[in-house]
Amino acid sequence: MARATQKEGKGYYLLVGTKISYSDRDKLDVIAKGMGMTLYQLLQALMLAMVRYFDAGSLITYEHNAMLNAFANTMFQLKGSYSPLSVRGHEKRTVNRAILLVEQPPCKQPQLMAVSKDSNGNIVESYNFDTMLSDFMGALDPEALQAITREQKKQGYFSIAHTLHELILQRAEKSADSMRQEIADMFTDARTTTGEQVNEDIYYKVKQNRGEGYTTPTPTKKRYKVEL
Repeated sequence: MARATQKEGKGYYLLVGTKISYSDRDKLDVIAKGMGMTLYQLLQALMLAMVRYFDAGSLITYEHNAMLNAFANTMFQLKGSYSPLSVRGHEKRTVNRAILLVEQPPCKQPQLMAVSKDSNGNIVESYNFDTMLSDFMGALDPEALQAITREQKKQGYFSIAHTLHELILQRAEKSADSMRQEIADMFTDARTTTGEQVNEDIYYKVKQNRGEGYTTPTPTKKRYKVEL
């Protein structure tokens, strides 16, 4: 079977390139090394980032089609595979879209890919994060998806994935901020309700042993000597 990604008379790959100055090439090399990547890997990562957020979908490749068929065939052979609590109606269930984890080299992070059917019944694949996230959250928690979508429009974020990322980081307490607050509390002067500083030897954030006959010490105001 011919590979779906091959173009007749053009081979399997298409070269994409551009011309840049030597100084810009040196800058990109420094950026790539700082990220632990080669320049080639950096350029591919940048192009993949664009596809992730703006991909409109295309016909599925031969390799991914084989993977999808193997997945679908196995699932259809298992009765009640979509609901372990029910064994009825499995013959009526169909798979119209799925999220795949595509992995090549061992010990490498798998990449996400969405597959679905278009209006003509063709199976298409997409690397768009929003497509996958919307499908997943729409099935898991539609109300949460609506809230994230409203926040996206309100804040002007360019994607649902970006909105969710920002919301999580904004509400996550940073360890540095927590430590900074603890240090600030340690060195905060204890004061009375009237704002007067108390005698720290007696009262400075230390629980006192209040036995019989104990009376609360009266705080004294600081006196300032003014010379004219």
